[in-house]
Order: sequence, then structure tokens, then C-alpha cells
Amino acid sequence: MAHRAPARLSEPVAEEDASSGPVRRPSRLRLLASTPSLVAGVAILAFFAGVAAFSPLLYPGSPTSLPDHPGTGESCPVVPGPSLTLFPFHVGPNPLGQTSGLGFDVLQGLVRATPWDLLLLLEVLLPAVLIGILLGSYAGFRGGLVDDTLMALTDAFLAIPEFVVILLAALYILAGVNPNLRIWVFGLLFLLVVWAPYARTVRARARVVAALPYVEAARASGGSDRRLLFRHVIPNSLYPVFAQVPTTLAAVLAILGGLQYGYTITNPGLCLGLVSEPFAPPPLPLINSPTFPEWTWILSNGASGWEFGTGYNPWWGVVFPALWILLFGLGVILTCDGLNRALSPTRSE
Repeated sequence: MAHRAPARLSEPVAEEDASSGPVRRPSRLRLLASTPSLVAGVAILAFFAGVAAFSPLLYPGSPTSLPDHPGTGESCPVVPGPSLTLFPFHVGPNPLGQTSGLGFDVLQGLVRATPWDLLLLLEVLLPAVLIGILLGSYAGFRGGLVDDTLMALTDAFLAIPEFVVILLAALYILAGVNPNLRIWVFGLLFLLVVWAPYARTVRARARVVAALPYVEAARASGGSDRRLLFRHVIPNSLYPVFAQVPTTLAAVLAILGGLQYGYTITNPGLCLGLVSEPFAPPPLPLINSPTFPEWTWILSNGASGWEFGTGYNPWWGVVFPALWILLFGLGVILTCDGLNRALSPTRSE
């Protein structure tokens, strides 16, 4: 029996059927639309994109700062809990309550922070994925000395502990950066240490694809290396990337939130509203001001005022920001899982 080459992404596969003749598989667009996890994930991410787009209308004012409580200068004030009047947003004070740190309105903070966090995550994830795909597929396709050299470079970056690098950068590099640029420089620093897993994973798949009979046949028929790489190897080697994206997302938010929570508990004056001279704490290492809207900063503020062992535990300042972040993470996970299921060349119909 003659060997049959796997189908490329751009071509539907025709299957022989003894009774009805050739049958075509559904188009890629139809496969995408018929994957439940992908549809659910895209719907969740569309919600966050909508919130980001309409945040200036929902909460007019400066997009780079949140209003905070005046502070008493003596003790952390008791903050109001959620009124649960979710719609419309301006009916009832503090629909999801206030954080117990600087007293940010939780819902306002999460809405205003959405465009900043989406841009930050895109700054990290999109270049990391592109670098990993291009570098890994090229190394796997070429093999030999090129493969050894590129993978040695990749392994060197894989050996770098992410948390240590970002911690040192926050202490010694970001402190000297313009405050308005710190969060973007943080993203670039994170990018330096997260592209390597993508390259290593894609390279393993690219080596398999480059040795498949249909790629060898295309090479024998005179196909250029560039055409083989972009036509066959890359489209059929990028599927492992989808499993890596949620891991990178979790690492970015965990490190960003962990460092900011550490900042809140080492500067208790924040919950007193002491954010101006002469009582201002040291500059935040990652964001440009104590009132900057950012998801993990809202969460850190809510967690900083918990007083274990007492009757005052403002849970809403932690639960609602955490649920917001978890919902976004779920959207990313479902989208990546759906893309993997819909676009994988091994998917069975």
C-alpha cells in the first residue's frame, strides 16, 4: 500500500469511503467553532477585552491612579464590605467592597486595571511564543551544529531561576527606571527568562516533523528550506506552545503579586494612607505609584489588612480579586486547550 502523507494545515483531508466515495473533513474554521472549550475560552477573553475597552466609560478619571481613603494616621481604618449592587455600577457604594490596604474600591480597581494587565501579559506572552516558535522550529529543522548551538543557548536561559532574576531586577534595576516605565521594563525582564521553554518544546516537535516522509518528498521536489520551514515545519510544530502559555501566565502573575504583597507587609504605613511626603514608604519596585491600578496590587492591598485571630477579616478584598484573576486564567486555559484540540494534526474526527 502506498504511503499517504499527512495533510498540511492549509489543506482539508479527503478520506476514502467505500460506499460514498471521497469525504472531506470539516474546514479548520468549522473545527474551531465546534470545539466547546475554545468557544468558552474565547467568550471569557472577549469579556475581559470588553471590560478593558469600556473601562474609561465605566469609571471616568485618571487611568493611572485609583482613589484611596484619606487614612487616620493612627490605625488601619475599617473598610466597607460589598453592597452587591452590581448593575448599574454607580448604584450603591463599593459594589464589591473596599480593600483593607489603601481602601481601593475593588470593582473599580479590577475594571481600571484590566487594560494594564492585558497589555503587560501580551508584552510577555506574544514575544515569548514567537521567539520560541521561530527559534525552536529552525533548530529542529536544521539540526547539526545550528541545533546544538541554539539549544545550548536555550538551556542556559532555562537554568535561570525566574523568581531570583525578577527579585534582583526589582531591587537593583527597576529602582532606577522611570516610574512610568517600570511595569513595562518588568515585562521585558520577564520575557528574557520565559521564551526558552517554548523554544525547547517546539524544537522537539520540529525534529519529528522535519523527518516525516511528506517533508522529505517536498525537499526532493525542489522546495527551498524557507518554504519547507514556513509551509510544513512551523505550522505542524506549534501545538506544544498551547500547553506552555497558561504556565507562563501563572508565573507572571504569581511573581508580580508575590513581590507586591511582600511590599505591603513591609510598609504598614500604606494602610494609613501615608503615601505622600514626609511619610511616604519607599517607591514601589514594580509599578509607578501606590495608587496604580493592577490586578495583583489590588489583591495585595486586600490581603495586607487581614488580622488573623481577630473578628475583622475583610475577605472581600481577597476573594473577589482572586476570582477575577482565576476567571481570566480559566479563559486562557480553555482557549489554549481548544486550539490544541482543534488544530492538532493528530485530531481524529
